[in-house]
Amino acid sequence: MTIVALVYGGKFDESDLFGKPVWQHTIDATTKLRPRRILWLGKAPAGVSNAQVVSRRALASLRDTVLLMPSDLPCVTTASLRKLLNSARRGARALLAPSGGVSFVVAAPARDFREALRQGTKSPITETIRRLAPEPVFAKGEDELLRVGSAAALARVTSALRRRKVETLQRRGVVIADPASVVIDPEVSVGAGTVVRPWVLLEGQTKIASRCTIGSFCHVEDSTIGAESILLDHCYIRSSRIGKRAQIGPFAHLRPDSDVGVGAHVGNFVELKKTRLEEGAKASHLAYLGDAVIGKRVNVGAGVITCNYDGKVKHRTIVGDGAFIGSDVQLVAPVRVGKGAYVAAGSCIVSDVPPHSLAVARSRQIVKRGWARNKRS
Repeated sequence: MTIVALVYGGKFDESDLFGKPVWQHTIDATTKLRPRRILWLGKAPAGVSNAQVVSRRALASLRDTVLLMPSDLPCVTTASLRKLLNSARRGARALLAPSGGVSFVVAAPARDFREALRQGTKSPITETIRRLAPEPVFAKGEDELLRVGSAAALARVTSALRRRKVETLQRRGVVIADPASVVIDPEVSVGAGTVVRPWVLLEGQTKIASRCTIGSFCHVEDSTIGAESILLDHCYIRSSRIGKRAQIGPFAHLRPDSDVGVGAHVGNFVELKKTRLEEGAKASHLAYLGDAVIGKRVNVGAGVITCNYDGKVKHRTIVGDGAFIGSDVQLVAPVRVGKGAYVAAGSCIVSDVPPHSLAVARSRQIVKRGWARNKRS
C-alpha cells in the first residue's frame, strides 16, 4: 500500500521528550511505515523542511491512502498504525484506544479523503474527520492516543512511555523487583538476567549488558555497562563506560568520559573524571582521580587525589601497571608513576617516579619520648 502521512501540529509538539521534540517521536513511528511522503498541514515545527508543508487546497490531488494524525502523539506505535492502514483498504478507519473515545488518527483511501475535503476546505480538520465517517480500529495500548496538550499531559506521556519500557524489559528477561519505583527511558537497553533494584533511574542512551546488578538509588545517564558488572547502591554515572565484571560503589560518582576496565573496582566515595582505570585496577575508598590513566592491577589507596588543575590548565596523571599508591597521596599533575612503583602513604608527588621504585615525599617523623607526660605535669 502506498501511503501519504498528513500531520497537523499541536500546541506542545516542540516540547522536549527524552532528548527529542514530541513531534519527532510521532514521526519516528510513522516513518517505519515507509510512507511515500510525510506532509505537514499548516505551520510546521522547527526542523521540518518547507517542502513538506502543504495547504488544505493542495491536498485535492492526492492519489495515495492518507494517514491523517496530529504531531503530538508520541505514544502511538507503528504496529497500531499498520493495523489501521490495513483496515483502511475497505474504507475510512479511525484508531481508538481500547476504551473507545474520540480519535484524531484516521486512515482513508484517497478518493474518500478528497471527497471529505471537497465538502469544506476551510473547515477545521476535525470536521474533515467527521465527514469521513470512519469505522473504529482499536489500538493495542490504552495510552497510545495520549496527546501532549499541556505540561500535565506531557508528564502523563513521559510516565506512560517509561512504564511501557519497563514492561518490555520484563518480557525480555530483565528482573525488575519494583516496577513502580524505577524510571527507565525508552532508548535504554538492558540485557537479560540483569537485576534492577528499586529506585533506579536509567536515562538517555544507556546500554546495560546481561547479568548485571543495578543497586537501589543508582542514576545512570548515557553510559555503557558491561556484562556481569555490579553497581552497588547510590552511584551516579554519566557518559562513561564500564567493562565486564567491574564493581562500582556504593556512593561512587563517575563524571563524563570515565572508563572502567574489566574487573576493575571503584569503591565508596570515589570520584572519577576523564579517567581510565585499566583491567583489575582498584580505587576502593575516598579518592578523586581526574584526567588520569591508572594502569592494570594498580591499587589506589584511601584518600588519594590527582591534583590535575593548576588554576588555568588541566594536566594528566599516568600510573603504570602494577603500581601501588599508598593512602593519602597527592599526585600533582603532570606526573608519571612508573610500572611496578610504590608511593608511600602521605606523600605529595611532584616529580615522575621511575618504574619499580619507592617514592617517599613526606616529613621525617620525630618522636620526643616523655614529652606528653611532661606537658601535662
